[in-house]
Amino acid sequence: MSRSEDKPVRKGKAILTDPTKCIGCERCVQSCVERNHLPDDLPAKFKSDDGLSAVRYTTIREVPGPQADTSRFVRRQCMHCEEPGCAAACLVGALTKRDDGPVQYDPDKCIGCRYCMLGCPFSIPRYEYDSTLPFIQKCKMDETCRVEGGGPACTTACPTGATVFGPREELIAEAKRRIAARPDLYVDHVWGEHEFGGTSVLYVSDVDLGPVLRIPTKEQFEALAVGRLATDAIPDLLHGWVMVTPFQFVGGLIGLGGLAFLRRRSKVMEEESGHGGSGGGRHA
Repeated sequence: MSRSEDKPVRKGKAILTDPTKCIGCERCVQSCVERNHLPDDLPAKFKSDDGLSAVRYTTIREVPGPQADTSRFVRRQCMHCEEPGCAAACLVGALTKRDDGPVQYDPDKCIGCRYCMLGCPFSIPRYEYDSTLPFIQKCKMDETCRVEGGGPACTTACPTGATVFGPREELIAEAKRRIAARPDLYVDHVWGEHEFGGTSVLYVSDVDLGPVLRIPTKEQFEALAVGRLATDAIPDLLHGWVMVTPFQFVGGLIGLGGLAFLRRRSKVMEEESGHGGSGGGRHA
């Protein structure tokens, strides 16, 4: 049994995105910009090619469609993991997973170490490199994003229902219903249901979204010798190492202390031996 199966299931909210319905209008992006009062996103050398930055919390990526000369538009944002690697990597608890779905960031606790950027398997958190007082920025999916009707501004603005908001378990059921109703259209997979312990941003599509979402297949996980990540979270995978780290630290200190003692003892013995030899010569 995986560690994920031992944990209570959260009843939080989630977002389901379906690229087969997306027309690439980017109204979700614009509504996010307006709701969060974000500035113009100027080109920069350190900006990732996924379109996300410290002033763009969501973006639309164009990928090849199921037929030649066709395209699909895929929305990218923070995946709001059920067991977030960013929160596990944070030294001061600036990132936390809320029971209602969002992975929340507290800038008042942040020390700017950027370990969260290393801990996220999706490379989502972005640092304000051009700010004199830099913080981490990413999609919030919390009450600050909500508009009339209770949903986030981004999903509410979608004219085609390509990205929708609701209880996670209901959205997973809806994704599977779509797959069952149109097996000729959809790939038989719900991205985010299980990978890395599950996420609160889910996808269903007629093309493979693994590369654009940075989600390996089960076979790719196994080839990388981290097969458990197909269902378990990164913190679960590292749990054993985290538990033994204090003992490793103490053991290291003991080992270094012992080595220093032996070196000191050897040096004292050499000095005593040298003094003894000189004394013998004088008495002779």
